[in-house]
Amino acid sequence: MGGEEQGAVGRSFPRAVFWGFRYAVLLLAIGILLLAVLYVAGMDWTGHMRTVFDYLCYAAVVLGAFLTGHRLKTRGWLGGIILALVYGIFLLILAKIFGQAISLKLTAVKMIILILLGLVGGVLGVNL
Repeated sequence: MGGEEQGAVGRSFPRAVFWGFRYAVLLLAIGILLLAVLYVAGMDWTGHMRTVFDYLCYAAVVLGAFLTGHRLKTRGWLGGIILALVYGIFLLILAKIFGQAISLKLTAVKMIILILLGLVGGVLGVNL
């Protein structure tokens, strides 16, 4: 890569990660809204709430990392990892704001899963 091309990629990197993050949060919001509508309609999924929310978060990270990698065209794996870290920290902050108990062991495992899914989504975004 030439110096000029590398500078252009470096400037667009945070923008691409933020772009993917917006879509990840949008998917999460749509999923939560859909689950709320289903609950009001009479479907009781509260026994599986944590599992459904985890899978929704994982899907959001894969989508956001895919879009980040697609926008970057190179180094999608790095964009996906950074997006997953930002998204995971965002979820931890939200959990703390809403008074949820945070287990360090469980949080570490979920962060590793998010990072791996971000890596896969970023690679797929570059290659598809």
